[in-house]
Amino acid sequence: MKDEITAANSNVQQIIDDMNAGWRNEVAKALGLDMNTFQIAQGTVGLQSTDSSGLFLMADAVPPKSVAAYYDPSGKNKRSSAYNQMLHAMLPSTSSGLKAALGDQYASWIAYRNADTSDLSQMDLFKKWADRNLDPGKQAAALTAFKAALSDPLNMALDNFIDDMFYTSFVTSAGKSYKLPTYSCEIDRAKEAINTGASAEIDYNSTTASTKSNGTTVSGSASGFYEIFSGSIDGSFEKLNKLATSSAFSIKGQIGKFATIACNAADWYDGAMVSRGYNAKDDNSIWDPNSNVGDWSSFFESDGSLARRVSQLVLVSDYELTVTSHATYSQEDFTQIKTGASFGVWPFFSAKTEATHTETFTHNEDGTLSVVYKLDKGLIQIWGATIQDAPN
Repeated sequence: MKDEITAANSNVQQIIDDMNAGWRNEVAKALGLDMNTFQIAQGTVGLQSTDSSGLFLMADAVPPKSVAAYYDPSGKNKRSSAYNQMLHAMLPSTSSGLKAALGDQYASWIAYRNADTSDLSQMDLFKKWADRNLDPGKQAAALTAFKAALSDPLNMALDNFIDDMFYTSFVTSAGKSYKLPTYSCEIDRAKEAINTGASAEIDYNSTTASTKSNGTTVSGSASGFYEIFSGSIDGSFEKLNKLATSSAFSIKGQIGKFATIACNAADWYDGAMVSRGYNAKDDNSIWDPNSNVGDWSSFFESDGSLARRVSQLVLVSDYELTVTSHATYSQEDFTQIKTGASFGVWPFFSAKTEATHTETFTHNEDGTLSVVYKLDKGLIQIWGATIQDAPN
C-alpha cells in the first residue's frame, strides 16, 4: 500500500512538473520572452513595498537552474553575500611586495581578512591585524607595502563592497532602518516600464501546452510547486491534488500591462572580479588554497552560488485571469478548497497577507472549479526573471 501511495504521489508530482513547464512556456510565448532564459516565479511576488526594497530583494536572489522557481526574498540565498564570499576566497594579483614584507605571516593576514565580517576598509582592517600580530619595527614596512597594494583590483573591490554609496537605506514598518545593495530596478523605473508596457492574451491548456524545458530542471524549490492547492491551516490536500491532476487545467484572460526591467548591480559589484574567478578554475595563484569560505566549484559549478544571476525582472499589472480545473468536485470538496487553500490555487501561490491580487472561487454547474484572479491597475507583480549564466 505504501508503494502504491508513493507511486501515486510521484505521478501527481510529474503532472504538476509538466504543468509548471507548460505554464512557463505559455507565459514566455505570450510575453515574447526567450524560452532559454525566462524563469517563471511563484510565491510572494508582489512588489511587497511602496519603495524599491522588494525589487532589490528579488534582483539579489540566487536563482536555481529551473524553468520555475519559488521566490521568497526573505529566505533566498543572496547574490551579494555570495559575491562577498568569492572576494574573500581570492588572492590579490599584486601581492609580492606585501608577501616579502610579511614573510611567514602573510598567510595569517589572508586568513584574518577572509574571516572578517566587519565594515572596515581594507586599510583599517590591515592596521587592526598588524597591531595584533606585528612588532613595531615590522609594522612600518608592512603598512608601506600594504598601501602600495591598495590599488590592487581585489582590494578595491573589497572596499567598494562595503561603501555606503552603493547601498540604499530603507525603514521597516516597525521603524527599524536597514540597507540593501543597490540595483538599477528602482520602483520609479518599474512604474515607468509598466505604464509604457504592452498587453497580452493568455490561453493555456494543460493538455496541449508544450512541456519542453530546454534541459533545465522543471521542479521548483518549495512544496507548493508539487501541489495544486496550498493552505496555511492543518489538513492535507493530497486527495484533491490527485483529483485535480486527473483532468485538464486551463488559464484564460488578459494581462493589461507587462514589461521587463534591467537588474544591474551598483558598483558594490565588480563583474571583472567575477570573470577573474570564473576563468581561473584550479588556479591557486588566484584562489586561496587555504580559504574556508568557498572555491571555484562552490561559486561556479551548476549549483554554485554565482552560477546564475537575475538580469531582468518580468513585471505585470492590470490582469484578470480565470484558472479552471476541469475535474468534477463535490460541494464538500469545493468548500474545503475555498476555505482551506489560503495560499492559492496553482499556479498563483501567495500568502494572503502578502498577496496583491484578489481571488474569487466558483463551483461551476458542471462540477468544475474556477478561480478568477484579478490585479488592479497601478499594482505590479513580478512574474519571473531573465536568468544569465556566469560570468555575465
